[in-house]
Amino acid sequence: MRHKTLSRPIFPDDELIRKTGHEDGLAGLPAGSSYEAGPFERSIIAAGESKISEIYAQTAQELYRHEGRSSNLSNAYESNQYRLKDVLVRYKNRKEVVGRDVVIPVPYFIHWLVVIMLAIGEFPLNVVVFRMFGEPELMTYVMSMTLSLTLPLIGVFLGLQIRTLVKPKIATAIMILLAPTTVLGALTALSFIRNMYVTLHAEHRLGGGSGNMVYAMFAINLLIFLGAYMVSFFAHDQDSELDALHVAVVRLDKKRTKLRDKLSQAISKTNAIIRAGRGEAERVLSETAAKISIYRQANMASRGGTVAPSSFSRNPESPTLKRWWSDLKIPDAAESMATNPAGSGKPTDGQGRTLFSTGRA
Repeated sequence: MRHKTLSRPIFPDDELIRKTGHEDGLAGLPAGSSYEAGPFERSIIAAGESKISEIYAQTAQELYRHEGRSSNLSNAYESNQYRLKDVLVRYKNRKEVVGRDVVIPVPYFIHWLVVIMLAIGEFPLNVVVFRMFGEPELMTYVMSMTLSLTLPLIGVFLGLQIRTLVKPKIATAIMILLAPTTVLGALTALSFIRNMYVTLHAEHRLGGGSGNMVYAMFAINLLIFLGAYMVSFFAHDQDSELDALHVAVVRLDKKRTKLRDKLSQAISKTNAIIRAGRGEAERVLSETAAKISIYRQANMASRGGTVAPSSFSRNPESPTLKRWWSDLKIPDAAESMATNPAGSGKPTDGQGRTLFSTGRA
């Protein structure tokens, strides 16, 4: 943000200031015992304050234009903070009830990666099988895509239900039964597929191998289904409520991280606007002090060595600059809010004021 601070002269030129200071010194202005600045000195201060007020208004306009997106991010972050705080409390209470933390052997990322790879890997296998059956090209791709999507998803859903709704001992027994079945399905599928390719390359037709094709397709689908089922089973905790709360915490925490990054960028941009305006205002105040210093030097030179007026001991100040916006800060994380319920999810400045209020007095 750039303001046209020097677009027009703010103060009289130095020669006029020295001349006026000399004349006021000869006239004894301001009085030696007066704490009030003389008329000309007050006019310099007023000119500087007027320019600082103009910069303040321009800065407020810049902040207002930036406020829309920043406020939306702030509100979204605040909402996420409160939701995450509530879920964290419920998650902690549930862990105390069950007497443990979640037990998830397979991380969520690995879980979904395996499921996606199973779906992708099944598609070309189904295409090959359906082509061997002589299906039309369009139907081959439609049926292959349908199986590639539905079988892994059904396996994921069933694995979740067995893991969280069936008693642990029964669920373990089911997994002990299905584990060798999955291995057997994999070996059977590979064996059938190998034999079919040998037959096709040798005879260039299905011949008596059409029956094996059915078993091969069944074995492939069984392998994909059980693979998705098993990885889903081990990607969830046995306690359904604890598992759901854990999923909610992970999801909200990831969302919080994204919102925090975006909000941090918005705060950085807001702080850049605030600092740019404050820097220009401080330069105007510094120039005001320099002009007053010229006036006072000329004034004292005309007084013949008398004691300086009391008003000369006071440096110029800017009421507008004193109420300038402070740099804004990112709010505390939800974990800190859990121990400090009175904390706010909104960004604040150095004085604890909330973010994005440009109408400060």
